[in-house]
Amino acid sequence: MKLKVRNISKSKISLFSCICFIIGIALASFLPEKILQYDLWIFGIIIGLVVVMVFVKYCRNRVLPCSYFLFLLFFLLGIWRYSIALPQDTPDKIWHYNRQNVEFIGVINKEPDVRMYNQKLTIAVRNLDDGMPIIGNVLITTKLFPEYHYGDELKINCELENPAPFNEFAYDRYLARHHVYSLCYYPRIIPLPDPPLSKGRELYGKILQIKNKLKDSINYGLVEPEASLLQAIILGNRRGLSPEMLNIFSRAGISHIIAISGMHIAIISVIIMNLFLAAGASRRWSFILTSGGLLFYIILIGLPASAMRAGLMAFTALLAIQLGRLNRMTNSLLLIACILLLINPRMLRDDIGFQLSFLAVLSIVYIKPIIDQWISKINVETRFIASLRGVRDIITVTLAAQVLTLPIIALNFHQVSVVSPLVNLLVLFLLPFVMISGMLAAVLSVIFTELAWLFFAPVYLMLKYIILIAEKSVHLPLAYLEIEHIWIGWVILFYFIVGWGIMKYNKK
Repeated sequence: MKLKVRNISKSKISLFSCICFIIGIALASFLPEKILQYDLWIFGIIIGLVVVMVFVKYCRNRVLPCSYFLFLLFFLLGIWRYSIALPQDTPDKIWHYNRQNVEFIGVINKEPDVRMYNQKLTIAVRNLDDGMPIIGNVLITTKLFPEYHYGDELKINCELENPAPFNEFAYDRYLARHHVYSLCYYPRIIPLPDPPLSKGRELYGKILQIKNKLKDSINYGLVEPEASLLQAIILGNRRGLSPEMLNIFSRAGISHIIAISGMHIAIISVIIMNLFLAAGASRRWSFILTSGGLLFYIILIGLPASAMRAGLMAFTALLAIQLGRLNRMTNSLLLIACILLLINPRMLRDDIGFQLSFLAVLSIVYIKPIIDQWISKINVETRFIASLRGVRDIITVTLAAQVLTLPIIALNFHQVSVVSPLVNLLVLFLLPFVMISGMLAAVLSVIFTELAWLFFAPVYLMLKYIILIAEKSVHLPLAYLEIEHIWIGWVILFYFIVGWGIMKYNKK
C-alpha cells in the first residue's frame, strides 16, 4: 500500500532545505568535538544519501518524496560543514605551539584595532624563525607606539597562550569565529621589509587608507564624543566611544544606530541608486554601480556580519527589482544566512551580532503585521494614526524588532531597554540626514581642510541632539531593566510560544 503525500512547491523545498542546513550547524555547535572529528564518516553518509535520493527520484513506486531525503542531506551537510571548520592540532598550525615561547614571522592581515591604552594586531603567520612553513592567526596585544599598518611584515618573539573564557564571556569561542586560536601579550617585535602584496591585499590596503583619511577628517572637524559617534555611524568604528557612552546607548535602546545594519545599508543603497539615476544612468547600470558601491562600503567598514547580511539582502532586493520579480523576504533571508554560515559556520552560535540582525529582520517580517493589525482595530484613533503614519511605522518597527531579539539581549547583556520605542521615535528620523551630511562633510574636509568646521557644523548639532536624548532618557524611571540571570530553558520556551503564535496568526 502506497502512502499519499502532498507535493511540495519548489520555494518550500528551498526554504526547508535552508532551515535543515542551519539546524545541522546549530546541533553541531553543541556537540563534543570528539564526535565531530569523524567528518569523513559524515561525508560518506551524505554521499550515500545522494545515491539513495537519485534512486528514489527515478523510482516509480516510491513511498516518500525525494524532498525528504534532500532535507536530511542538507541537515547532514550542516553538521559536516561545522566539523571541517574545527581546528586541527598539527605541527603546521601555529596553535600547536601554544604555551611555548616561539619566534615566528607573519603579516598584519586586518586593520589594527587601536584602543585607548593599547593596540591589537591580527597576524597571519607565515613561518617559524627556523624557516618551517606554518599557518594560522595570532592576536597580539602591544603598546600604542610604534604604529603598525595593514600589510606590515613582523618578526615576533613571545609565549603563545590559549584563549580562555572570563567573566561568563566565552572569549575563546568569540575569537574562534575569527579563526584565532593563539594569543600573545606585549611581545618583542622587529619590523621587516614589507613583502609585495597580492592584488587583493593591495586593493584592500588602499581602501583602508581611504578609511583612515575619512577618520582623520572627522577627528579634525568634530570634537568628542561627536567625532567617535559619527565614525561609528558611517564607518562602523565603535572603538572610539567610551564604555559609558556605549552603555547609555544600550540602555536607551539605540545601539543599532552605532552598528552598521540593514537601516544603514538601505539608506546608502537609496542614496547611491538615486545619484546614478539622477546623473542619467540607465536602471541596469545604476543597479550594477550601486551593487559595486555597496561592496566597496562593506569592505571599507571591515566586513561585519550585520553589514554583510544587510548588503546581501539589499543586493537581493535590487536584483528582484531589476528582474521584475517579487522578492520573498524569508526565503532570501534564510538563503543569505546559509551563504554566510557556509563561509563561517561558527557565526551561528558565537556571533551575537549575527543572531540579533537576523532575528530583528524576521521579527519585523512576522511580528510587525500583527502589531499593525492590532492598531488598525482602534477605531477611535484611526484617522489620527493614519495622519501620523511615519511616526506609527517607527514605533511598530521598533516594537516588532524587539520581540525576537529580547531574549538574546537579556541573555547576553543582562539588561532590557523600556524607553527604546520613545527614544527611537525621537532620533531615528535624523539618521539619514546624519549619514548623508556626515559622509559629505568628511569627503569635502579631505579636500578643503580649513573649512572642515563649516561642513561639520550641521552634523555636530544633530549628533549633539542624539546624545542629549540618549543621556536624558536613561534617567527616566524604569528606563531599563537589569536582569542578573536568565535560564536558557525560558528562552527556548519563549521562542516556541512566539513561533506557535505566528503560525496560528498566518493560518487565519
